[in-house]
Amino acid sequence: MGPKTYSWPVATFDPLILKQPRWILAIVVGVVITLAFVRLGFWQLDRLDERRVANTTSEARMSEPGRPREGVLGEHGQEVNEMLHRATSVEGAFRTADEFFSPGRVVSDRQGTLVATPLDLADGTVLIVVRGIVPPGTPGPPAAGFEPPSGSVALVGRIDDGEKPIPIGEHVPEDGHLASLSRVDLAYIDRWIEGDVLPITLILEEQTPPDPGGVPLRIPREELTEGSHLGYAIQWFSFAIIVAVGVAVLVYRAGTRAGPTEAFPDGASRL
Repeated sequence: MGPKTYSWPVATFDPLILKQPRWILAIVVGVVITLAFVRLGFWQLDRLDERRVANTTSEARMSEPGRPREGVLGEHGQEVNEMLHRATSVEGAFRTADEFFSPGRVVSDRQGTLVATPLDLADGTVLIVVRGIVPPGTPGPPAAGFEPPSGSVALVGRIDDGEKPIPIGEHVPEDGHLASLSRVDLAYIDRWIEGDVLPITLILEEQTPPDPGGVPLRIPREELTEGSHLGYAIQWFSFAIIVAVGVAVLVYRAGTRAGPTEAFPDGASRL
């Protein structure tokens, strides 16, 4: 009696399946989706590079010594993007009567109301100064117990460009006096504040003389991070691999069929 044998079917791939319309469509759709995911991944990497460049620029500007506003404007004119985050000093007088609130803010894990006060400058322009936040429920504006000094003041802070308007628009003050805003939208503020409002704000850091009463909690410098762009890029590339491999496996399984069997003696290895 001869050795015992075993038989296995030999799987073969039929390339004719690649000519079937449904699998042609599946492959085309899979390729399109894969390329789209790859493109999104590279887009996130581009965003990461942009963020790194912006962070480097911001760090360099924040490390510069403060200069008078006239010097900053003289060098950069009205190019707001070139002035962002730079330290500057200004002198003027607070227009306390036109101070306004922006409630519902969180600074350093503390909730409060943002206080912004127009500053009249010697050249007749108006600079919006973000003085900080005060506790929720503080009467005003002007913020009771946190009034700025009267007369001339010298301020040091960093330049910002305000905030983007909310999509639904701001509430129009019934008496024509701006008292509360959702965002520090300079274009909107300019409609209600007398004078030529500059297209920048000053995030207050130092003030001489100091406030006679309470001092609003200052807005700290923005923490520069790279965001989630790298994680999103990895996610999109992973999706691309999953789709490409998934379509390939489906096509292979659909086109694979059992062929003739091959016999192997007992104890032999099938490679």
